[in-house]
Amino acid sequence: MILSITLLLLGGLLLFFGAEKIVRGGSHIASRLGLSPLVIGLTIVAFGTSLPEMVVSLAAAKDSSSIAIGNVIGSNIANVGLVLGISAFIFPLTITYANIRKDLFIYLIAALIFIYFCSDGLISSGEGAILFVGIIVYTWYAITHPRHQVEKDSHGKDSMSKCFFYLLIGSIFLYFGSKLFVEGAVFLAELLGVSKMVIGMSVVALGTSLPELATSIVAAFQKESGISVGNIIGSNLFNILSVIGLVSFLYPLHVPTDIMKFEIPFMLAFGVVLFPITLMKQPIPKITSGILIAGYLTFIILLFN
Repeated sequence: MILSITLLLLGGLLLFFGAEKIVRGGSHIASRLGLSPLVIGLTIVAFGTSLPEMVVSLAAAKDSSSIAIGNVIGSNIANVGLVLGISAFIFPLTITYANIRKDLFIYLIAALIFIYFCSDGLISSGEGAILFVGIIVYTWYAITHPRHQVEKDSHGKDSMSKCFFYLLIGSIFLYFGSKLFVEGAVFLAELLGVSKMVIGMSVVALGTSLPELATSIVAAFQKESGISVGNIIGSNLFNILSVIGLVSFLYPLHVPTDIMKFEIPFMLAFGVVLFPITLMKQPIPKITSGILIAGYLTFIILLFN
């Protein structure tokens, strides 16, 4: 018990410092290249915070497809319900529909393709390759077709090499932080005797979503709403296209068909709800963020029942 708590605390500290470095490096790169913080959040930062899902799913796929699948589904639900909910509740977050609508539609399409691939109980290597190609195309499109340009600041406080160093160090901290947290959390969950799918969708998903949570909160605190929002939506895209894509390409994933009745619809609903949120009066009202948090907690409660 003491070891688990120690792992949780140490993991949390690494997650915080990793998030701070990624936000700093990402925002300065955006400034120097004249890219909006939203684009950086959707791509570079999202990739960094999705590394834990990638590593955990790759490790789990060898022995249990359930944890790998559950990790991604649970993380995508947590990113919207918990990460966006908490970030918007603590700090004013603004999501401009005109700037994010294409990414929302792309995510919805990716989610529907993922659901279709899951429907027959197996995500094959070929289907995984299709998903992975999708993230390459999306990243190229996001960077080469930015929503709007911002004035370049070629004399920023940090050099480009230092910015990329921050991203590297931040990603390393996030990786080890999430790894320690998941190890401690999974040990506690196993003591409760719950299934691997439930562990994947709850404890493991929460642990691997902590980088997104830490990064989005730090970004919101530093008034970088674009990075915060982009990180959440971009991470969900990376989870489906990159994580599931690469993992299933290497290890075809067997999907429990019963998740089509509850877990999959919940994930889809938490993606669709982003559309009305972006059309609401901004910044996101606290009542809306409270509803998102309550929705996530409801999912967890129902998952264990």
